[in-house]
Amino acid sequence: MTSKAALKRLRDLVGDAVFGQIVDQLAGATVYFPANTEFTDREERNLQIKDDFYSGDYEVSDLARKYGLSISRIYKIIQSR
Repeated sequence: MTSKAALKRLRDLVGDAVFGQIVDQLAGATVYFPANTEFTDREERNLQIKDDFYSGDYEVSDLARKYGLSISRIYKIIQSR
């Protein structure tokens, strides 16, 4: 989706007044909306990934599918302190 189309869609979703406030507050900023909104806090998500892995119930490939991440990213999360 182009930025122009995304902004139009946002305006349609929130209405003109709220859209104006968003533009006033975030003008010039780049905002990313993740496809998977179940985990908005990366630290919380990463802790859950580690808990799932060390429980022995999941393989790395299962975790990659569950959390929508690459296998290499899962390995990096598991190996981080």
